[in-house]
Amino acid sequence: MTAVELLAITVVFTTGVITGIVLLVSAACRKEDHRQQQLSREAPDNWTQAGRFLTGLYVRRPGDDSPRLRYPDDDPAEFSGPR
Repeated sequence: MTAVELLAITVVFTTGVITGIVLLVSAACRKEDHRQQQLSREAPDNWTQAGRFLTGLYVRRPGDDSPRLRYPDDDPAEFSGPR
C-alpha cells in the first residue's frame, strides 16, 4: 500500500509542476503579446523573464560574451600574452 501512495504522490506532484510551468510560460507570453514587446528587448517584468528563462529565450547584448569566448584581437588592451 505504501508503494501505491508514494506513486500517487509523485504523480500528483509532477503533474502540478508541469501545470505550473505551462501556466507561467502562457502568462508570460500573454503579457508580452499584450504589451507588444519584441523578444529583442529586455523582459518587462519578472513573469516574462521567468518565462523566457524556462523556454531558453534571452537577449544578447554587445559585450555579453564571456572572456573565454572573446578572441585576443577583439580588444588589444585585454590581450596580455607575448608579442
